[in-house]
Amino acid sequence: MAKFKSKRLVNFAKNSISQSCEEAGLKDSISLFPEKTLDSIKKSGLLTVCIDRKNGGQNIGLVSGTNYLMLKLLKLIGSGNLVAGRILEGHINAQLLIHQFGSKRQKARFAKYAFAGKFFGVWNTQAKDGTTLKHNKKGDFILNGSKTFATGTGYVSRPIITASLANGSWQMCIVPLNKIKKNIDSSWWNPMGMKASRSFKISFKNVIISKHDLLGIPNDYYSQPQFGGGAVRFAAVQLGGAEMLLKETIEYLKTLNRTDDPYQKMRLGEMTIAITSGNQWIEGAAKRMDEHMQYDSVENSEIFLTYTNMMRTAIEEICTKVIVLCQKCVGARGLNKPYHFERIIRDLNTYLRQPAPDTSLADIGRFALKSEIELDRLWDHKENNNENI
Repeated sequence: MAKFKSKRLVNFAKNSISQSCEEAGLKDSISLFPEKTLDSIKKSGLLTVCIDRKNGGQNIGLVSGTNYLMLKLLKLIGSGNLVAGRILEGHINAQLLIHQFGSKRQKARFAKYAFAGKFFGVWNTQAKDGTTLKHNKKGDFILNGSKTFATGTGYVSRPIITASLANGSWQMCIVPLNKIKKNIDSSWWNPMGMKASRSFKISFKNVIISKHDLLGIPNDYYSQPQFGGGAVRFAAVQLGGAEMLLKETIEYLKTLNRTDDPYQKMRLGEMTIAITSGNQWIEGAAKRMDEHMQYDSVENSEIFLTYTNMMRTAIEEICTKVIVLCQKCVGARGLNKPYHFERIIRDLNTYLRQPAPDTSLADIGRFALKSEIELDRLWDHKENNNENI
């Protein structure tokens, strides 16, 4: 990817933070959505950057040397609005799955939808009434059941949905929501934060899914290291929220002329160290992704997965620490409107609640105790001379 294009994307993401943050404050409701921010994301070209060049995209996240840019863009969008960051992360996740498992025709067809401004997503979470797929006599499939945490409901038009088959395996399908009947339950979503993400419950009854809309083969969705390694993307968005808290805290203290207080300086020092550490984790994760793309070995796969678990654990701790220190810095006054602290803290606290954090930490310990790979491979990465940016 040409350097000037990557610079343009980064500049867009940085310049959009202030306006995006303002809209986030105005749209902090389960009945609203950050439409202006997402419309600007469409116009910027971010919806198509993770499509391959053959189909008009920019190869970001698809080849070694582009992963840091992908994570940096997610972090910057998350800085302005964690909801928008979550929507973009889901869209990028879908594009990467299509690239990895889609046929040549599917890649071309779904690329056209992305270039037309259609948002994709990945809806995998469900309760006991989860989704199922069954063959019909015409060779297509029938989709039944429900998904929860269907982020972007009403705006995401091409979600990748996982559904169980009769043999117990899981099949991905890309559902054309604008062409089918579905039942949307918004009452299911009443969270502390991330309200405007519209992560509703959506149900399907006897929906016909064309065989051409099946993605990959059964259980492809859970292929490693891509499945577990995807945590680096949501962790990047999370760090963006914490970074915004640091910057807003600095501006708040400057406005109130409280910059000479030694205890405030100490807190800001701790926050700055934490955020710097988080950015180093992002850079390190990108390098491990690059290594895995350059040489897809069992060893590189295990290192990437372990590093991902370390990164998501560390960034959760960093974000939690920044939240606590921010609240001490700004006090009760700062947690009132028109300041953004209270909303960002609620959104970030909610978004930090990702699946299986304890398992991730235990897997790091298992690697340290039982892996035959030398432990220093986690921090001594191979040099990458590949130039794709």
